[in-house]
Amino acid sequence: MSNGSNKTAEQLLQQKEREEQIRLTAYQLWEAKGKQHGADKEDWAEAEDSLNENIED
Repeated sequence: MSNGSNKTAEQLLQQKEREEQIRLTAYQLWEAKGKQHGADKEDWAEAEDSLNENIED
């Protein structure tokens, strides 16, 4: 396997880990808001923003 392939595999793993972090954070937000349905996109975006803020700090 070449270094380029290795890097791609690492990037895919990082992407999957980030998506899992977003998924868990969005779920926690959903629970905190009383498990109301219909706001999944907003919860996902809020989770992304929250994680992005933590990275920038």
